[in-house]
Amino acid sequence: MSLSVLRAMQLADSGFPTGGFAFSWGLESAVADGQLDRRSLADWVAVELRSRWHRGDRVALAGGHRHEGAALTRWFDTVDSLMPVDRLRRDSLDAGDALFAAARALRIPMDPGACAAQAAGIGHFAVAHGSFLRRCGLDLLSALAASAFGMARGAFSAAVRLGLAGAISTQRDLLALAPLMAELATAPAPDDLPSGFMPLSDVALMRPRDGRLFIN
Repeated sequence: MSLSVLRAMQLADSGFPTGGFAFSWGLESAVADGQLDRRSLADWVAVELRSRWHRGDRVALAGGHRHEGAALTRWFDTVDSLMPVDRLRRDSLDAGDALFAAARALRIPMDPGACAAQAAGIGHFAVAHGSFLRRCGLDLLSALAASAFGMARGAFSAAVRLGLAGAISTQRDLLALAPLMAELATAPAPDDLPSGFMPLSDVALMRPRDGRLFIN
């Protein structure tokens, strides 16, 4: 087995502190409001993969993987300027800060351009994740696959912690979505920009709610 495969397995593992564990990206509020149940959970995750991840995070991560130095800082700034939802922007920065902290604790040096972006308050998670995965030795396609799997796994993990689904059923759904993740984890064109339109989950993650288990 190649070292890159072992690294990808570790970096996609739920125990790795990427900064996303405390986020449900709207799933918690959607469950509380009756917009999501066990039967529709896999469809919800599939839509998030096709829209939020494929159109947004995938493109942002690819730029983070491709760029270095000042060009990487400019890419962080570009992604920041394209964040349409202030709550999502702040959550992305919080998750990014957690990833930077994990990198420091693990003694994995981040690119100077990424560090400059964090210092400027634009250290968004998806871009930082791409740069981080490159620093860990993953090529772009492996980094994208790890990211897609991490997004789906995180959503299903949130569902289990919310009592919406069980560990076995979510693993079955995760396995069923593997072909979709493989289909979506393709390299975007170098001039692509992050986009996306996810009104249901965006409204859900912005809705205030007392007694939250997750940040959003």
